[in-house]
Amino acid sequence: TVVDPKGYLTNLNSMKITNDSEIGDLKRARLLLKSVTTTNPHHGPGWIAAARVEEIAGRIAVARKIIAEGCETCPMSEDVWLEAVRLQTPANAKIVLAKAVEKLPHSVKLWIQAAALEHTDVQKKVVLRKALEIIPNSVRLWKELIELENEEDAKILLSRAVECVNNVDLWLALAKLETYDNAKKVLNKAREANPTEAMIWVTAAELEEANDHPQVMENIVKKAVKSMTATQTTREQWLQYAETA
Repeated sequence: TVVDPKGYLTNLNSMKITNDSEIGDLKRARLLLKSVTTTNPHHGPGWIAAARVEEIAGRIAVARKIIAEGCETCPMSEDVWLEAVRLQTPANAKIVLAKAVEKLPHSVKLWIQAAALEHTDVQKKVVLRKALEIIPNSVRLWKELIELENEEDAKILLSRAVECVNNVDLWLALAKLETYDNAKKVLNKAREANPTEAMIWVTAAELEEANDHPQVMENIVKKAVKSMTATQTTREQWLQYAETA
């Protein structure tokens, strides 16, 4: 019999033990998933499903034991590690995550989870900074860290972030925090890095409009239209970008 552990996971999520029939279903699932993890031990979803069966049955210690075995057998499976973390107490979850990031240091999800388990912003920032030393091009990690900072520190971090990863959201966030003159410089750099990105042109035009420079704004719009035409961006798309900015 071919078993799809991912399909089992979907069914298990809605299972409640309320009668003898469902107890029988649980026993069959346990046997079936035992077979899956034995015959295909390096398939992560099998271990996750097997652990979920025990969790549903109220045997959390057994579930933890099974998923720990899954971590040993599938050390490169991000999902198996995340399931192991979910099943643990907060204190033990940190221990599991420490092992997980040793095996998968470039897993953004694991680092995000590690930060989430910390109780203070200071501790969260330590974790996220460590993660960014390993994965400096992760937009999500930069955003998570920046959200924890005050405006001045956020500005410093954003300046560093756009050096590491060319992301429009990060460029625009930095421009928003800057003075008029510095925002112009930021947006010019952003346009150089992303010459066909409409939102950068729109933001630059809005900056000039907000500072009562209609002629400069008009020049930016003309340049933008020329750039957008070169990339076949329609007038309607341009207006849509402007409306949502």
